[in-house]
Amino acid sequence: MTIPKGLKIRHKLFAVFVLSNILLIVSMWQVFQWSFDRGFVSYATERDRDFLEQMANRTANLYIYYDDWYFLVQESRMEREWYQAKLENLRDLVPPPSTPNLDLIYPSQYYRQRFLLFDAQQRPIIGKVRFTDAEVHPVTVNKKIVGFVGLRSIRELVQDQTLRFVRQQGEAFLLISAFMLAIAALLTWPLAQWLSRPLCSMQVATKKLAAGKFETRIAVKGSDELADLSCNFNHLASTLENTREARKRWVADTAHELRTPVAILRGEIEAMQDGIIKVTPDSLSSLQQETLHLARLIDDLNQLSMHDTGSLNYNMEEVSLDEILEQATQSMTLPFQEAGLELIYEYTQKKPIVIKGDSDRLYQLFSNLMNNSLKYTNAPGKLSVKASSTNKKAVILFEDSAPGVSEEDKNRIFEQFYRVENSRNRATGGRGLGLTICSNIVEGHQGTISAYHSQDGGLGIQIEFPLN
Repeated sequence: MTIPKGLKIRHKLFAVFVLSNILLIVSMWQVFQWSFDRGFVSYATERDRDFLEQMANRTANLYIYYDDWYFLVQESRMEREWYQAKLENLRDLVPPPSTPNLDLIYPSQYYRQRFLLFDAQQRPIIGKVRFTDAEVHPVTVNKKIVGFVGLRSIRELVQDQTLRFVRQQGEAFLLISAFMLAIAALLTWPLAQWLSRPLCSMQVATKKLAAGKFETRIAVKGSDELADLSCNFNHLASTLENTREARKRWVADTAHELRTPVAILRGEIEAMQDGIIKVTPDSLSSLQQETLHLARLIDDLNQLSMHDTGSLNYNMEEVSLDEILEQATQSMTLPFQEAGLELIYEYTQKKPIVIKGDSDRLYQLFSNLMNNSLKYTNAPGKLSVKASSTNKKAVILFEDSAPGVSEEDKNRIFEQFYRVENSRNRATGGRGLGLTICSNIVEGHQGTISAYHSQDGGLGIQIEFPLN
């Protein structure tokens, strides 16, 4: 069963642009209608009120002369009959009736079609509109209301030229909007394709990366978010490539480190079997040394593996860092003396340095660093160990004497199986895992470790732990 593919990103971008334009047009149309209702109708209503006041004064003068409303009713009826006859006999030329009073009150045909008249009790005389639905003005004679003149609402006059003009403008607006929408759609499609092109390139590159082609890179263009995403992709590809190379190198180094003691053991055992080497306490001691070397190497690899998988446990509790460091220094004093090296421990503060840590792991950390200096420092020489603390962190420095390391070696000494290719790499050197284990222990205590050139011409190691 095949799963149908969804819309491409360029289709979605195109749809978003088009829908946005449609929403914009609809919103503008609504604003246009609202503006008309609030603006033009209000203006027309205010204008009607001004005219109503004038018409009410004229109507009052006529009422004084006739003393009733019959003259207006009669003229209004004659005008309606004429208008109806004109509609029924379009071919006949029907002359309009004589309406001098209406002409005097409402000279404009615009107002004649909207004319309303109510008596003093607000009952309609001319027109069939309720009093409350009309715009009215009282007709006053001798300070007495004798009636009301009014106008039908402007919204009811669909034949009004002004309203017709507004509708025409609205229709023109919609036509122009539709035309602009078509142009926007034509321009949007290539724009959507242009915007989606980097994503398509990234999709192809991601497939290559998933297939194991870690050398894949994306050309970075511009400085927007897509460019940042391309940079992040290239960084990820570089990291994966370096990780693959590191894994290959780690497997090769591990195989080499294991093969050497195994080859020695195998050679000596075969020599004993052939009678070349006699089985003596010295030959057995040699076999034991290679076995111990192999066991220590396996134990170091096991610790590194446990740290990488997160299964290396730390029994965290409040410990005195300066006391653990002093114990490790005391235990290493004799080996340093036998090697012709001086071990100096400096701690001048009165208060102990208390941190949250595993005392056994911290002791292992300090012992490994001292052993590293013991193996790689020329005699006569020295190792200075200094401890101090501030308000936020504890700082420990290990500084030995010559020989030192190069700048490149200084940045790589914490890598697995890495050995310095100079006088610090003796035949009695370690397995290339000691400083890696130290780095993992420091990381497990939320600290940092770094290397630098010491003032005594050797290697300096700086460790920082956060205080409680």
